[in-house]
Amino acid sequence: MKRDIKGSNEKSGAPSLERAQALSDQGSVVEALEEMDRLIALKPEVPLHLRKVKFLLQRRNYEEAGRELDAASLLSPADQAVAIARAELCVMTDRLPEAQAEYEAALTRAPSDEFLRLARLRILIQQGLAKKAAAEIAGLAKNGSPRTKLEARLCRALLALKLRDHRAACDGFTAIMKELPKEDPVSMRARFYWAASRAVDPEFRRRHGMDATTRKPSKLYLCGLGIFPPYTASLEVIHALSLCDVIFNNVAGPETRELLAEFCGDIRPASYQAWQDEPAWADRIFAELDKGRTVGFITRGHPLVFGGLAVELVRRCGAQKVDHQTFGAVSSIDHLLAFTGKGLGDDFGGIQALDRPAIEAAKTMNTSLPLLACFYSGMETKAEVAGFQKSLGRFYPADHLCWMFGPKYDATPAVVAVGALAKDYPKVHSSLMLYVPPLVSAPAKGKR
Repeated sequence: MKRDIKGSNEKSGAPSLERAQALSDQGSVVEALEEMDRLIALKPEVPLHLRKVKFLLQRRNYEEAGRELDAASLLSPADQAVAIARAELCVMTDRLPEAQAEYEAALTRAPSDEFLRLARLRILIQQGLAKKAAAEIAGLAKNGSPRTKLEARLCRALLALKLRDHRAACDGFTAIMKELPKEDPVSMRARFYWAASRAVDPEFRRRHGMDATTRKPSKLYLCGLGIFPPYTASLEVIHALSLCDVIFNNVAGPETRELLAEFCGDIRPASYQAWQDEPAWADRIFAELDKGRTVGFITRGHPLVFGGLAVELVRRCGAQKVDHQTFGAVSSIDHLLAFTGKGLGDDFGGIQALDRPAIEAAKTMNTSLPLLACFYSGMETKAEVAGFQKSLGRFYPADHLCWMFGPKYDATPAVVAVGALAKDYPKVHSSLMLYVPPLVSAPAKGKR
């Protein structure tokens, strides 16, 4: 008889991989890591170490991820999955030669593995190793599977873009777009990079009367890649990237690193966990600006929406008279408004975005406007959630229905009544946001 392992684990208190994944999906990555530690203590197996690495990379805790990979390597020195995970970590931490070496070591054990060959090829393109990349593309285009041949053609166009051969890049992307259905993943990537190639092609920009901004010394670009990076980056952002001498990247993931490398040769990971780290990162960015370099800071969403480091950089630019420009893409606020059906031409008077302390200290609230409640520091106890619920209850009735968004914005939000917050959410992670629909047409006063 098949046992309900998940249910028995929950009843006995035994750790489970399912619970760790559920915690991560809810935004509670710290608790997910604690669950993985309990699992690994019971069963020190390579797949569990690799799953923990995945959670650590979500928090951009690169050093601890490296230690977990070392532990996995001791258990299985020749494990291909460990080599792939280490290579991906090397990419995220700007160690491309080491990533290439990891893939090449894995390929000595599986020389015909097309996934490994494509992964190494992407590393070669990012490094601008044109001859090696071209030879690998030719080999895959000749002997690969039909799907791999398509990927090789896309990589040929990406290599042309990297080498600033805009005509060849455009032709390559266009051919793939014409050949494949629009919904095909390779076609979608080709369409994205085709648009990107137009944004940075000097001849195309000249013909169409587009602003041909040149590099200016000591200029800072603050760029947002949208809520689903990198493919929600705007063309303005792509053009700004092409003007940078160095880019500080605050978005995790190999795809984002691959995109940035097409337009700048110096990509540096900018990972930090708390607001206390922001001044130190601002110091590093301004150290490059002081050298007269054009610098880009890349983050998800819009850089000035919930972007403490971006705000600090703007403040310093103003104080030190450093030229700067901000480019955003779709932010969490934009996404929430679109979800509610608000679009161009709708007049609803704006939206309020307030952090929890501001709501708790507020004496009045304009309930005729939508409210987006943010939780930068999270709420770790039910008492904290109850206190916030009581503050919100001064302005909204207990049965007023709200939407809880996050941690994944492509998921359907949870519907929760104001009076049920503490019951439904014993904890509130900092990645969650509560959308409170408008209530009345006039500002409400706090209840005494």
